[in-house]
Amino acid sequence: MEDCGTTQPQNKVTPQRSQDHEAQPQQRNKSKRKTSEQRVQQQSQAGVKAKHTCDQCGKAFSFKSHLAIHQRIHSGEKLFICVECGKAFSQKVNLKRHQLVHSGEKPHMCDECGKTFSQSGHLSLHLLIHRGIKAHRCEQCGKTFTHRSSLTRHMQTHSRTELYRCDHCGKIYKYKRTLIIHLRSHTGHEVCPCDQCDKVFTTYRDLKRHQISHSSERPHKCDTCGKSYKRKSHLNLHQRVHEKNQESSSDPSDTRMNSFIYPMGKLLTLQ
Repeated sequence: MEDCGTTQPQNKVTPQRSQDHEAQPQQRNKSKRKTSEQRVQQQSQAGVKAKHTCDQCGKAFSFKSHLAIHQRIHSGEKLFICVECGKAFSQKVNLKRHQLVHSGEKPHMCDECGKTFSQSGHLSLHLLIHRGIKAHRCEQCGKTFTHRSSLTRHMQTHSRTELYRCDHCGKIYKYKRTLIIHLRSHTGHEVCPCDQCDKVFTTYRDLKRHQISHSSERPHKCDTCGKSYKRKSHLNLHQRVHEKNQESSSDPSDTRMNSFIYPMGKLLTLQ
């Protein structure tokens, strides 16, 4: 009976110890969890206190050194100077980006077409063309564009005071494309707009003649003095100056030895 008596308390105590033993890890986990939460909260609060705020624009930084770099934007201080051209920058990363201009290095290549770019941002913009993404929409007409610069250029057509006038009937239009459509009623065929300016022509010949004005090429050269012209008609007018001058120099009675009058009444004086 004593053995049974001594055994029973052990049976009663053992489960109790087991419960205490199971409860201790849970308490430890709660304690650890609480400590971790407190640590995160303390770090978060410390981070807020550690922020460095710009007194010019209110922008906040985690590190004082980052704030110092940022403040150069407001002060205009530019410590990083390009040894090639002397251009100065407020941040070293901007200098590094600029130096690619001198080196000609274009490390960023488009996988679609092989075109290379000096900056990753330029490549990202270029890729939008292949993907057909037109993220920039005009709020006035709904037209979409791949690049913001194209949208900005397009927006000028809404605010511009310049209008497009039909040379045939005098009608005025706000948009170049509207004038192009209208001109078909006069010509009976497609018209030829200039891709470098706002002018529109009814014939391809007129367009080609006009496009010479955008080119720096002067293919028509005078054999007498070597002066060159963009248009052959201008060369012909110029050559008449030499012809008239030769006639005047051989005729002493001609008092206009050093001048020639253009057909339109414009007087050209030879120097």
